[in-house]
Amino acid sequence: MRPSDILHHEHVKKAQSKIFFNLPFWVAAGIAAVISVLYNMLFKICEEWALHNSHSPILLITAPLAILVSFLIGHFISKEALGSGIPQVLAAAEMAPSNHPFLQKLLSIRMLFAKIIGSSLCVLGGGVTGREGPTLQVSAAVFYQLSKLWPQRFPKPQLPSMILAGGAAGLASAFNTPLGGIVFAIEEMSKTHVSVIRTAVFQAVIIAGILAQLFLGNYLYLGDARFQTYTWHALYQTVAIAGIIGVAGSFFAESLFRVTSWRNKKSFWIKVLLTLIFGVLLSLTIYLCGPSTVGAGKTVMVSLLEHPTAPSDISVPAGRIFGNFFTYIGGVIGGVFAPALASGATLGQFLAQSFGFEYVKLMIMVGMVAFLTGITRTPFTSFVLVLEMSDSHEIILYLMLSSIVANVTARLVNSKSFYEQVAHGILQQNAPELLEKKH
Repeated sequence: MRPSDILHHEHVKKAQSKIFFNLPFWVAAGIAAVISVLYNMLFKICEEWALHNSHSPILLITAPLAILVSFLIGHFISKEALGSGIPQVLAAAEMAPSNHPFLQKLLSIRMLFAKIIGSSLCVLGGGVTGREGPTLQVSAAVFYQLSKLWPQRFPKPQLPSMILAGGAAGLASAFNTPLGGIVFAIEEMSKTHVSVIRTAVFQAVIIAGILAQLFLGNYLYLGDARFQTYTWHALYQTVAIAGIIGVAGSFFAESLFRVTSWRNKKSFWIKVLLTLIFGVLLSLTIYLCGPSTVGAGKTVMVSLLEHPTAPSDISVPAGRIFGNFFTYIGGVIGGVFAPALASGATLGQFLAQSFGFEYVKLMIMVGMVAFLTGITRTPFTSFVLVLEMSDSHEIILYLMLSSIVANVTARLVNSKSFYEQVAHGILQQNAPELLEKKH
């Protein structure tokens, strides 16, 4: 058989077709990973400056200004950049099947630059915000823009799958957790879009994860946390801490949603005034609760895991929770994903020490999973993320248990997640016809 004949075989043609179908996912994953890495570097520089000056009175002045600047960047450059980024991706996934015109704003290049700059400046001035949620929207925007520019002579990538892959790849590169990205794609972003899951989605997550590791190194987000063997006492301690913190996370999310919904109805100048007021309240929180309030929270989590038995008081979790609360309701560009993990960690340590529990380090991890679950209602994503960020497979059963318990108790406050409610609001305002079709 001649080599030229092999190329005409049916299985070879199918393989070529498969490659051309997957190619846009691979290319977009590569571009998104590079942008995510650069975003990570910029955000880290800004956060380190804020942490370095966390004991300085200068943050009491810069915090309100940073929140105001972040809001103004979003308001004048791209309103779609304001907020976390995950609800925006969920809304985009709803709009994708019909290629809704609002997608061009929701996942635009203007939004991408505003998201990166606005969130970085926010944390630079002392804002308590994260880059993980924004990274999802940035990554989804890369996938969306590439699908628009993809040459006509190649198979056109399916838009819902591209946006889904973009969000999942963004999470994988943000936390260095490829498995977490895949689980997130299945659990959160496909609640109503199971049909759009393709092998190419998982391939995009893997490529983004590999490239992020290539540039940033094969690091663990929370370091290499080691845990002992636990007795049955750890079970009831896990249930108690997860139950309480699950409710706390859900109440936090509900408060965020109600205040931001109220604020969004106000005129521009009233919003500016409210942003300054919330900025002053953030400064007051930093002053009263201390320097651990500042930043996304990664340094706090790592410190807690290294010194779990260090004395804790209510000021640490209060600073993390209220710091993120006042930052977000100020209308900034920035997320609650990483700050939620830090809030859960500090709350877990405080409650464990207050109750006299012996397994404080385990309760710190349980708190992370529970608080995040209370906000997102994605229990599997929560425990897989925390597990993958710390390589702590020896406590997998406790993390699974905490996610289940928190998911149940969180529903005592609200049956819907914070992200679902915000995404619904975006659709209600910009694509109400899609909601009518669903009902």
